Amino acid sequence: MKNTRFFNMLILLVILVISLAACSQSNQQSSKPQNTAPDSGTDSADSEPKSGGTLTVAAGADLTKLDLHTSTVLSDRIPLLHVQEMLVTIDENMKIIPMLAQDWEISEDQKTFTFHLREGVKFHNGNEMKAEDVKYSIERFIEYAPRNAEFSMVDSIEVIDDYTVAFHLNSPSGVFLGSLANPYNPAVIIPKGDGANGEEIKNPIGTGPYQFDKWEQGKQLVLKKFDDYKSIDGEPTGFGGEKNAYVDEIVFKPISEASVRLTSLETGEVDVVLDVLPNDYDRLKQKQNVVVEMKPSMNWGMLQYGMNKPPFDNPDMRKAVAYALNKQEIVDVATRKLGETAPSAVFPETEWFSDVHANDYEQDIEKAKELVKKAGYDGEPIVISTSTAYDHHEKTALVMQSQLKKIGLNVEVEALEWASFISDRWVTGDYHLLNGHITPRPDPNQIYYAYLHSSTSYNGYKSEKMDSLLEQGIKEVDMSKRKEIYNDVQSLLQEDLSFSSLYYYPVIEAHSPKIKGFETWSAGYPRLWNVWISE
Repeated sequence: MKNTRFFNMLILLVILVISLAACSQSNQQSSKPQNTAPDSGTDSADSEPKSGGTLTVAAGADLTKLDLHTSTVLSDRIPLLHVQEMLVTIDENMKIIPMLAQDWEISEDQKTFTFHLREGVKFHNGNEMKAEDVKYSIERFIEYAPRNAEFSMVDSIEVIDDYTVAFHLNSPSGVFLGSLANPYNPAVIIPKGDGANGEEIKNPIGTGPYQFDKWEQGKQLVLKKFDDYKSIDGEPTGFGGEKNAYVDEIVFKPISEASVRLTSLETGEVDVVLDVLPNDYDRLKQKQNVVVEMKPSMNWGMLQYGMNKPPFDNPDMRKAVAYALNKQEIVDVATRKLGETAPSAVFPETEWFSDVHANDYEQDIEKAKELVKKAGYDGEPIVISTSTAYDHHEKTALVMQSQLKKIGLNVEVEALEWASFISDRWVTGDYHLLNGHITPRPDPNQIYYAYLHSSTSYNGYKSEKMDSLLEQGIKEVDMSKRKEIYNDVQSLLQEDLSFSSLYYYPVIEAHSPKIKGFETWSAGYPRLWNVWISE
């Protein structure tokens, strides 16, 4: 009897050990990033960084300009943020960290921010970056940048000495540091005098690990290693931490066709492919000569309502569209079920998300039809403007076209080249409906203010109540109160419908197995510093 009891206990113990080992293995596997790197990083010879060579990157869209102070376009930022840097920046999780400033102090009244600059940081022209350059750069940005309203709290900028600069605010601000760190239309630091009097910069000079060499529009952008780059200390994270320029040259090639981008990777013409389509993800995972990586993304797709002209100057028509949309169907088609529906511009994993942000329109076809009838719509053509640069833009537009036809709207789709989409539609507000996607921001004010404040919105939306809320959000420094303000902003947005959030899009990138050190970031920005070629 005792032997039987002992034997049973021994069996249970063995089962428990096996179960725990299996759970541990499962947890380890689930925590790994989704990639298919064959022997990636396991070869000791490959794990040692190597210098030299040319890294060729295939992007879905070309640059539109070389002046980051006046650009709001992602395809400009991706290469040029290797050339130019900001005073402070964001880490992997959107937290604000030092960059060109090594630290800063805030006065007791919350109205003066004093930054201490890193010494010995050189511009690509050989001059040392100093406080006068910081003052000039931010003042130029405030004068000419599309998102200059984010700096409405800045009263003056004072140069205290070569390595100390103070920002004096007209009121306390909970968003000032976020405005300095915002990668969208970034407030990069440039040499004093560059782009004077608003002249567009054609030869960007910065402090980054790579310097501008040439841009052959429609063909390639070439960056070269900056030998005198001075990196900040610390673990690489986001746009911050240690940066090493291992390759001699980076070449960005705009290739709008996704299939051509991937063919170029498989044939060795390019080393890295950005904007991999969801429908190529499963196929690429089976390839031995390709490493493909996917991460959940903070990028989100949106639909903007053109309120400068009929029919969407009528709120009933905007609500009819909101009730007609089936966001899950959009996700299934546009992202091959790899994305998620988006009830809000605020990402669910951030501290700003709440039940208010989770509250969304549910599809109700009959209600949508009633609103269309109430609005007096008589069948005039409605155009959804979208871009050819991103596959999910066009697919989203086509799904929406089908859904809106079900409520009696006469909908057409115009798919524009990227430059025309931005210059002729997005920034002019000359559209009925427009869909695109937005990259993440450190602070919700930087999304809401840009698209909802009457001084900055492109689509004709104007609301005194919304302006007041957004201005309160800038001045308030108490975190809990700011959260309540942006809850109110989201509630008013869902009532007025200047735009609708549609989906969170996955970040999918691919590269050759010989490329080492490349890490996909959920913010959607590829970082090519700390990347080397193993052969």
